[in-house]
Amino acid sequence: MAGFKLNLYTPKGVIVKDLECNDIVIPTVRGDINILPDHTHILTELGTGILTAKVGTGTRHFSVTAGLCRVLKDTVTILSFTSEKADEIDLERAHATKVKAQDRLAGKGESLTDVDLIKFRRKLERAEMRVRLANLK
Repeated sequence: MAGFKLNLYTPKGVIVKDLECNDIVIPTVRGDINILPDHTHILTELGTGILTAKVGTGTRHFSVTAGLCRVLKDTVTILSFTSEKADEIDLERAHATKVKAQDRLAGKGESLTDVDLIKFRRKLERAEMRVRLANLK
């Protein structure tokens, strides 16, 4: 029997609702946290990374990019700016995005402003995470 339910929402809609879980590893801005049954109630800020949920039939993986995580009683609610399931990742596109971001950060093309540096570092971080997630299918 599972210990709690996972709900994962983005502005574009519901990614997963009432997924019965025994264990979840969540990326936060301060590092990964592991949620187990009877975990204390918390509210924390998400980081960019891979959320791993252990369910009765195996393990499910999701990307998350910024947002909030709330653990309250037997429910974990994730509000993420963006999220994808592992099987939704277009690996070819993720690789292309990664290469483009690396090229821009390496100075190929026009020079970058501070804002552009931050933008392309974030793009690179998300692309690398998407490649890792696609390889977890």
